[in-house]
Amino acid sequence: MTTTNPLHAVHESSEAFFIPYGPQNAQTQVVETFGQLDMEYAALRKAAVVFDEPHMATLKITGSERHAFLNNMLTAKVDDLKPGQSIFSFWLNRQGRIDADLRLIEREDHTLVKLDRHLAKQTAESLSTFIFAEDIEITIDDSLHWISIHGPTSFTHLQTDPIEEHHNTTVTLNNTQVVADRFDLTGEIGLSLAIPTDQLDTIYKQLTAQDESKSNPKPTGWLAINTARIEAGHPLYNIDFGPDTLPAESGIMNSRVHLAKGCYLGQEVVARMHARNIRKQAIVPIRVNDQRITVEHQEILQPMTGAYIYAKDQAGQTPIGAVTSSTISPMLGAIPIAFAMIKDSHTAPGTELAVTAEGTYASCTVNETYAFWTKPSS
Repeated sequence: MTTTNPLHAVHESSEAFFIPYGPQNAQTQVVETFGQLDMEYAALRKAAVVFDEPHMATLKITGSERHAFLNNMLTAKVDDLKPGQSIFSFWLNRQGRIDADLRLIEREDHTLVKLDRHLAKQTAESLSTFIFAEDIEITIDDSLHWISIHGPTSFTHLQTDPIEEHHNTTVTLNNTQVVADRFDLTGEIGLSLAIPTDQLDTIYKQLTAQDESKSNPKPTGWLAINTARIEAGHPLYNIDFGPDTLPAESGIMNSRVHLAKGCYLGQEVVARMHARNIRKQAIVPIRVNDQRITVEHQEILQPMTGAYIYAKDQAGQTPIGAVTSSTISPMLGAIPIAFAMIKDSHTAPGTELAVTAEGTYASCTVNETYAFWTKPSS
């Protein structure tokens, strides 16, 4: 069974390749590439691309007490969230493990929550079980569909004034009011657009129309976005970590958890781990050593998702972790980089390790920062 994407036929007509995302009983077909990966990636870095996100959904939260309620439930401090501001937060279970990664987008009279489509129903239901007499309502908003635009010229194509990262605004597309939320996932300007479904086909085609008189954004698939987001240092839920992960293990705890706020579901576990500075494992950035694609050298050792990680000089013995996502980085001169979940005792920056790659073993090092590449300041 697959979930229906209103733009699927449009992508098929453009000869897109698809990749399934989500559980087997409810998979979403996401565009992998339109067959021009190099051009898609180049457009992302030099101009702008549009990425369809049928795997994402929206919760709409209304009511005068929504901020106080969410502040008592979520890991982020949201009781002082103002219209036009956006923030990330985890939704934890009682054991302190991550049930969902949420993007809260504050509007004038409601809060939009962008999250994995396959978690929308259970998140809405589990949050709602904690509502007693508060003035708050949580619903799934199926009237909105997410697409995103990434690249240095993104604001130009939306004909709107720039906004800072972690802020949102309203833009007009095809005489339709659209919420635009900024998070620079790829290291370039990134804007998530909540498009009314009844206007989706028209707006998407207008944004991506390619002719000699326009320099519109190029349609792109997951492969280009994935390469850029790994370069920019952003682990993702349900890809690099998931429902068995504790916040301290995710690699993105600092952007999701407010350690000085009051109680929330799972807070005791988070606070105890932080106070004792203990964790079993963690997501880390890995750079493969002495491997680079050149004109003369096209074959290199690139670790794939699931590849085992070993302590230095112990390749083939007991693994200490595994690769969660990897790519070849154009911005670093075509070298392999990856995220990996490994035992905490081996997570210090600069730690030398070994990784399974192409049927053998490659030397690798824990990178100094999660971001392998940062866009130079203009």
